[in-house]
Amino acid sequence: MAATPSLAPSKTPQADVSSPSEEEEEEGEQAAQPPKVTEVEVTDTAQGDRVTFTFDAAAPDYLDSYEKELNGPEGRPIEIEGDKFLRVAFIGVDPESHFSPPSPNKRVPEVRHLMNFEGEMSIGIGIVAPDGAADPAYDITTKGTQVLIDIKE
Repeated sequence: MAATPSLAPSKTPQADVSSPSEEEEEEGEQAAQPPKVTEVEVTDTAQGDRVTFTFDAAAPDYLDSYEKELNGPEGRPIEIEGDKFLRVAFIGVDPESHFSPPSPNKRVPEVRHLMNFEGEMSIGIGIVAPDGAADPAYDITTKGTQVLIDIKE
């Protein structure tokens, strides 16, 4: 005797096989895109000076160091105002990421884009050191889409 198919709904859970919406596809594409810098700002704080980099996605990883001289493409020296030069390389950023120089202040006379190379965007920060000899202390923290560079007095 052959079984007769039931017209009652199945009690077995069914997987949702609907395709993603256009909005979900756009969000997925944006998540896959490397972050791009959208704004750079220099401000005074109670402890010193702050350079804030804002990105259009989660803040990237970075490498940082004081340098005697800052270099751009092909190792050519780049002149930048200040006594001390902090180089920060943001890792895994959009290769088209650039920014306009922010308004300077007395201790941070210049922040400049140096170059993009293999997923890294290098920037230079010129700092006026009060005594001219010691590299000013600094802290770098990330907060959501921002990288905060606090240069101590």
